[in-house]
Amino acid sequence: MHNKFREISIKPQQGYIPFVILGIIIIASIVRIRLYGDPNLSIAGNDTYSYVESSQTPIFSGEIMTGRRLLTTNIIYKIFEPKEGYRIIANGSIGTTRRVFQPGFNNIVILQLIMSIVGWGFLAFIVSEYIKNPFMKILSAVTIVVFAYTPQIADWDSILMSESFTFSLFALQLAILIKLAFLIYKDPNSKMSTYITVWAIIYFLWTFLRDTNLFASLVAIGMIVLLLFSIRYRKNKHLFSILAFITVISILGLSTSSNSARSLVQIANIYNNDLLPSPSRVIILKELGMPAPDSADYQAWFQENSAKTLIKFMLIHPGYPVTKIVSDFPEAFTEIKQTYFKTPERAQTRESLTVLGDALHPENTTPFLLDLFLLFGIILLAVKNINETSRPWAWLGIWLFMIAGITLIPTILGDAWALNRHALFSTMIYRLFMWVFSIIFMDLAIEQSVQKTNPSLQL
Repeated sequence: MHNKFREISIKPQQGYIPFVILGIIIIASIVRIRLYGDPNLSIAGNDTYSYVESSQTPIFSGEIMTGRRLLTTNIIYKIFEPKEGYRIIANGSIGTTRRVFQPGFNNIVILQLIMSIVGWGFLAFIVSEYIKNPFMKILSAVTIVVFAYTPQIADWDSILMSESFTFSLFALQLAILIKLAFLIYKDPNSKMSTYITVWAIIYFLWTFLRDTNLFASLVAIGMIVLLLFSIRYRKNKHLFSILAFITVISILGLSTSSNSARSLVQIANIYNNDLLPSPSRVIILKELGMPAPDSADYQAWFQENSAKTLIKFMLIHPGYPVTKIVSDFPEAFTEIKQTYFKTPERAQTRESLTVLGDALHPENTTPFLLDLFLLFGIILLAVKNINETSRPWAWLGIWLFMIAGITLIPTILGDAWALNRHALFSTMIYRLFMWVFSIIFMDLAIEQSVQKTNPSLQL
């Protein structure tokens, strides 16, 4: 049976609205730069030294993928390393201090700032492009740039770790993915090779920033496979190209991650903080082949068998991962503000920005619960095909919600400390989803109302 789908009909943005939105983004970017002080100033964390050390690996060696840090930060730190080498002058992890000028590192934080402005600005523009109501277009752009330029996100541009690039590259590849989703929905055979190529490069760099980013590929594979069940998309060469690319990324990532030094650090944290302190769990682990933790054989066993034994333990005793996820899930949303530096000379401005950020970045699980309602609502609209844009938005909404969840689960299970910071990417998506899809939902409602009032009106 051949199913016919209504094709999306979105006219190119006309008139002054795109220029207003572009103006908002440019003005917000200028304000963002001016309010946060000298962009050359940076602050290190306890992890910064490991980024520097890992970047010393030869670029064409296998260790560049399996070292303490991942490929993308290794390349960035290698490119910007000064002739005399990096020297960490200010570390904000021990005691909160001020940012300072650190040669070599200044170029990294400037790049982080540029990518943040480009990534979030482009996302704001693209989201507004596929919203129909003029007021909602402007509201979406304002919401996204304010969301990104308040301290909860913007402060990380000055911190020498992976958070800033994780946020900005994700925003950039999400913007291009939105473009691709609407292009494919409108015409599965439309030309989009350039968009796909740029998206693939950005997605690759984003994936190899943090190990948990790799799990997003599993979601993408599943979402694309679902599309291929439809006759409309089954012969789409672009989808097969994207699917093949993501599959290769997944295989490469899983292979390098499982053989990396960083995975052993996470597993050691789980054993030392969650499993070994419990006598009952130690007994079970010994039954699975683990030698006594204080024996001479333990370290050799740990290097070879700790990961496999941990997986077996979780499968045999699923109560452990379930209990840990449920108990730590609310904690992942709390205390998300950075504690690495202060700027007392900008105290009044910072206070206003932080208050605004607190409104957009609530430190509780409300965004998750609201997202569930919004996602359920937009899926219903998509099933009924109420509006011409509901289906691509629903697909993107499912993709976003699942990525947040699938990256948060291993973060909780593999993190015995600093859960709040390590979960920032996942909880950021939940907060972003709450605001963006509320606006999208309102736009769909307005559009439906217009169509009912004026059935013959073609937008």
